[in-house]
Amino acid sequence: MKLIINDTLIKRNKKIGNILSFLGIAILASGLVLNLKPTPQKTLISFGALIVGFIIAQISTYYVTKFGRSPRFDELINDNLSRLNNNYAFFVYSSPVPMLLTGPYGIWIPIPVAASGEIVYDKKWKQHGGGFLLKLFGQENIGRPQMDADSNVKVLQDFLEKHFSAEEMPTIKPILVSLHPKAVIGDVENAPLPIVQLDGLRRYIRKIDRKVEEELSAETLDKLNQLLGG
Repeated sequence: MKLIINDTLIKRNKKIGNILSFLGIAILASGLVLNLKPTPQKTLISFGALIVGFIIAQISTYYVTKFGRSPRFDELINDNLSRLNNNYAFFVYSSPVPMLLTGPYGIWIPIPVAASGEIVYDKKWKQHGGGFLLKLFGQENIGRPQMDADSNVKVLQDFLEKHFSAEEMPTIKPILVSLHPKAVIGDVENAPLPIVQLDGLRRYIRKIDRKVEEELSAETLDKLNQLLGG
């Protein structure tokens, strides 16, 4: 499998996450210090600092989680997909969506799910169990994977429609990938899109791709990869 990765963007966003993390801590600490000898004015400023510090901390958590931790989500997914043959190409932050895999049978969009506990689908995606504090700060929260998937598909579809006719348009297949080692996939029978554990991702893609009756032409696949930066 070929890997096309935007290292410049990853390094930049990692730096942003680190700066915001220190800034958030500094603002929160300042707010606490002001409250050591409270006055009405200091209390008001302290309250505002705590709110601003919390917001910055949440933003920094987003950047650090995606770009600062090691291994990153894309690295985990790439490790699993790396044994696919060279007809496949994995694009990381170098295409209209964060991650996508192109191949002879269309496009896969892996959507990372970092939630711990049991993941189920009952009219919407839900998470049972898991660490309360980590969920509160968004580190192991189920989030809105359906919205993420729909948004990624829409962005990619809009991009491809400018370059491909309806007959040429590659099939786009979003898939949720559970990355947390303690996560369990529960009842997802009625889920609108598939979800797999990380170690089953490559196997699932091969299984589904084998059922596709018509491959993309070599010209179409090459055009697709060129458009995406490959």
